[in-house]
Amino acid sequence: SQGDYPLKGLHYMLLALPAILERYPDTRVYVAGNSLVAHKTWKDRLKISAYGKYLLKLLKENSLEDKVIFLGKLNAGEMRDRYLKSHLFVMPSALENSPNSLGEAMLLGVPCVAADVGGVHNLLTDGGDGMLYPAGDVEALADRIMEIFTKEAIVERFSDNARKHARVNHDAEQNYYRLIRIYREMLS
Repeated sequence: SQGDYPLKGLHYMLLALPAILERYPDTRVYVAGNSLVAHKTWKDRLKISAYGKYLLKLLKENSLEDKVIFLGKLNAGEMRDRYLKSHLFVMPSALENSPNSLGEAMLLGVPCVAADVGGVHNLLTDGGDGMLYPAGDVEALADRIMEIFTKEAIVERFSDNARKHARVNHDAEQNYYRLIRIYREMLS
């Protein structure tokens, strides 16, 4: 859903992509948000960050320019549509707490592969409604993605389970009452 800064781990996805493309050459990665690799104009080249230069280097070295599509900023409807067109959602973050993008993908029933960081394991049950992998482990990331590509039978199970799990985690009324209960406990 974004790759704007290193903590979101887009570079891990780019490092995993060549292995995935060997088996699945039609794979495409869609990245919403600001494109850190824009370099067509003089102004773009002047503004590109060190991380953007690193991503651009990975894209060029591995011939990924036509495999990774930077979508720019998307509104809520466009983002929903992108999720629903995707075979899976990947969250390769190096650091997270309770990522909204993972919850959004799960609510929509998009199979998910996510780095096991922060509170992610509380949102996604490994093997139950998606797959976790050790953060930063590029080989494990590629393996989990290819496992979802290979085992179509788990996709439907993950989708159904993810929707159910996310509806509980993101139930506005229950979360409101839980928050009130926490505040009351803190006051007493």
